[in-house]
Amino acid sequence: RWMPSEGALFGSISAPECYPCSAGYYGATSGLIHGKCSGQCIRGHFCEEGTVDPEPCPIGSRMPARGAPSNESCIPCAPGQYQPLTGQSDCLTCPAGSFSPDIGLAACDPC
Repeated sequence: RWMPSEGALFGSISAPECYPCSAGYYGATSGLIHGKCSGQCIRGHFCEEGTVDPEPCPIGSRMPARGAPSNESCIPCAPGQYQPLTGQSDCLTCPAGSFSPDIGLAACDPC
C-alpha cells in the first residue's frame, strides 16, 4: 500500500487512507509514496492490484515481460514446449524423442 505524499494524511486521523499498489506493480516495503510502489512485477510473475509480493505464473506457463497485471497474463507453453516450474520467463523445448501435444504442459511425453 502507498500514501500519495510523504507525511500527508487522507481520510480520518484515526484511520489514514492508503491506496493499493496498481495492477502490474508490487509493494514490498513501507513508506511508499506513489502507485508504482516497489516497482514493476518481475518476469515470470504477475501482480494484481494490491500485491505485496509478486505471484509466480503457474507450471506450464511463462511471462517474458515485466509488469504482468494478472494470472491471465501468463502465457501457456506452446505444443512442443513445457515448463515444470512456477515463476518462469521462458518455456523449454521438448528434448529429442519426446513431444507435448497440448498447450500449458509441465512435461513432455516420450514418443
